[in-house]
Parts: sequence; C-alpha cells; structure tokens
Amino acid sequence: MLDKLAKDGPMCPQEIANKSGLAMRTVTLALKTLQSGNFCRKVPNLTDMRKPLYHADYERILELQRTHEIWRSLANLRVTR
Repeated sequence: MLDKLAKDGPMCPQEIANKSGLAMRTVTLALKTLQSGNFCRKVPNLTDMRKPLYHADYERILELQRTHEIWRSLANLRVTR
C-alpha cells in the first residue's frame, strides 16, 4: 500500500481500497499502522472533508530503503576467525 501511495500520489482510503482490491478494513488498519511509523500522513481533503487524503512520506521511505540496503549488505558479510 505504501508503494501505491508513493506512485499514485495522495488518495483517500476508498480510492486505495478500489485500486488495490483490498477490503476497506484492511486499508484503514494499514493506514493507521503506516501513520504510526511516520511513513504516511493524513491531511484534510479541502474538496470533501469526509474523505481525508493520505500522503506518503518520501524522506522516510528513502531512509527505510537505505537501512534495508545496509542490513542486506551486512547479512552478506562473512565473519572469519
């Protein structure tokens, strides 16, 4: 879902559910989880206040990718005695 937000831009939960084929409850829970990890943020939709928009936090995503690459490279190192 984070990839979908990063690629398609800000969307409301219903749009995410429709585009991904996931249940609305699954989308809502995933968005709350992503918000708690600061991977996305919720902003008011000025055209329809009933449908908040969710934006991906690109800096946080890049930080996660860098950390993932570091751990992957460390996992490939072999320790010799």
